[in-house]
Amino acid sequence: MSNPASERILVTGGTGFIGRYVVDLLSAEGFHPLVTIFNEAIQPTPKLSADVDVVEVDLTDAAKTNDLIESYRPQIVLHLAGVTGHSDPTGRIYTQVNFTGTVNLLKALDKNGVTRVIMLGTAAEYGDQPIPFCEDMPALPVSHYAISKTKANQFALDMHAANGFPVTILRVFTAYGFGQPNKMFLSQLITHGLLNRHFKMSDGLQKRDFVYVEDVASAIKATMTAENAIGRNINIAGGKGIALQDLARQVWKICGADDDLLDIGARDKSGDDSFDTEADISLAVQILNWRPGPGILSESGVNCRLEETISKMRGDAKFFAGK
Repeated sequence: MSNPASERILVTGGTGFIGRYVVDLLSAEGFHPLVTIFNEAIQPTPKLSADVDVVEVDLTDAAKTNDLIESYRPQIVLHLAGVTGHSDPTGRIYTQVNFTGTVNLLKALDKNGVTRVIMLGTAAEYGDQPIPFCEDMPALPVSHYAISKTKANQFALDMHAANGFPVTILRVFTAYGFGQPNKMFLSQLITHGLLNRHFKMSDGLQKRDFVYVEDVASAIKATMTAENAIGRNINIAGGKGIALQDLARQVWKICGADDDLLDIGARDKSGDDSFDTEADISLAVQILNWRPGPGILSESGVNCRLEETISKMRGDAKFFAGK
């Protein structure tokens, strides 16, 4: 890659959980990305590095999206924006943001030229299939969220097949770390453990493949220059599934919460919650020269990254405000 200061990099979703870590990494290495935000009045922008510019745009508005791309003409685009857990049972919000917003962006980029586009996929695209998940497996999404991501990512790959559009899909499994959204299982678990509150969960026999958020950021950075990454789905994960009940017991122990407040088996499983996720990450190792750090649980217990995440949540004044 040439001089970082000369690279025009656009990051959508740069104020989200993964996006903030990516933007911090780019800034630390001398890049000066432009970060899109949705609506400052609705969602105030978290504090970002002084090396980052911010622009407000609604990607579901095709005309405004096209205007942004025409004026900035990015060379590299990291499309990290999207919605995950949402209360809309119809799934319209997923279709509108994850699919329509992505299509608007990709069409604008196709008209204005771009050298590299990196998009985030999800383990949920695989659905209920034998683990470990490999990139050559078919997509069998179950939830509205997974369907919207599958459609958007397939649209991008179809563009690549048609005209060589330079896109890579990184299928990120369960990212964790400080700042993870409160709607996620691990964040809720830690919150209840630190507050010593009753926590109801399923039997926790289902496995999840956790990957530390800083490892995800480094994978995205590596994809920006990886020669053979274009036109591919690539799994980004820890490479080992962990039963949620095992993780829950370890988190509860670290938090020092009362054992009888962890209610394993109190909830039923449904949808994406009912099956295992675990990734084959050999393609990421081969193509990106990337490997994740230590797994969230080791043979001897937890790793320091999980402990650090819990420690940061414990010390975060905002976390406890209003709890």
